[in-house]
Amino acid sequence: MATVTKTIGTSSRDYSDINAWEADLNDEAEYSDGDTAIGEIYADSTFTDVANLIENGSDIGGSASQELALIKLTVHTDSRHDGTAGSGARLHSTANGTHSYGIIRINVDNVIVEWLEIDMDSDGDITTEDADTRDVNKAITLTGTNDNCIIRNMLIHGKYGNPGADAPMGLHVLAAGASSDTLTIQNNIIYNIIETGNDSAQGINTNKWAGTANLYNNTVYNIDAQGSSRQAWGLVYGNVASAVVNVKNNLVAKMVADGSASNERAYQKFSGSSTVNASNNLSDDTVTTSAYKAPGSNSLQDKTLAEISFVSTTANSEDLHIDEDSDCVDAGVDLGTTNGVEIDINGRNRDSSGDTWDIGAHELVPEAPAGASFLLFLD
Repeated sequence: MATVTKTIGTSSRDYSDINAWEADLNDEAEYSDGDTAIGEIYADSTFTDVANLIENGSDIGGSASQELALIKLTVHTDSRHDGTAGSGARLHSTANGTHSYGIIRINVDNVIVEWLEIDMDSDGDITTEDADTRDVNKAITLTGTNDNCIIRNMLIHGKYGNPGADAPMGLHVLAAGASSDTLTIQNNIIYNIIETGNDSAQGINTNKWAGTANLYNNTVYNIDAQGSSRQAWGLVYGNVASAVVNVKNNLVAKMVADGSASNERAYQKFSGSSTVNASNNLSDDTVTTSAYKAPGSNSLQDKTLAEISFVSTTANSEDLHIDEDSDCVDAGVDLGTTNGVEIDINGRNRDSSGDTWDIGAHELVPEAPAGASFLLFLD
């Protein structure tokens, strides 16, 4: 039961891309039953694969009784983004892709994906002159049982166009799993998911999940639907009666939709039979219908962008960290340390630093007070 780390990149690494690393996860020459397999990405160059499937690791050497304990796709510490585009290891697909497949597609249990930037647009420019009509429309999909899968500290952005028959989404859970299964989505920034045709747009959708879903400290911004009957959703969840959804410390802002104002939905629980435990979330003043505002106790509703106070919302130069004037500061709830939930989008440890938690993926670091001034008298 060893931890086996393989490097992924173009400068004398073990593998040149994610798929090549993943293809060996069943190889008994590389792994044994109960191992932890880590694929560590380096920002040697931009990765351009449009479909990265993670589904091996459950039958090492061809034996279904031999499986990895954990598969982790991560980024080397020196290559991690800082919460802004272009600052770390980047997956920017350039090919057409397969509709609703997912740039990263996970079809196995016990997977962690973390610290990678996924740029969904063809040229990274969200302007009317450069709409992207490629079939690729989802950054991450989870398609199997996906028990104990964790998506964290990801930077996902930039689908601008009309990808076809299904809406653009940042993260979509396509399978139900079992009622006893758990998945976790935390400390991610997802923004600029913009439909230009006649469809909805969504940040995070766990609607089909039948087990427990933990949605913690995510920042979702600028989800834009087109069409008079289409919805802009930030977080969508709880369509299965057995689902238990924990929704805490999420920041959702700038839902844009045509037609009725009720189409702008920051949060939506679909089934009254599911269980939602919510608190300390935020929705902005684009959401006018009470059912779709930030749910739970100690939540903030109807906040303006000025009150949320992102560092920058300039198109193509977004910086969705909050500054010291933000109403999000110290408005979150302490979620402990399970699954690394205490680590924010910059890598700050909220727990060991003794922080009062903020809402959203970013924990503001207070500026150190200026040193006390003094006078020196010389005889």
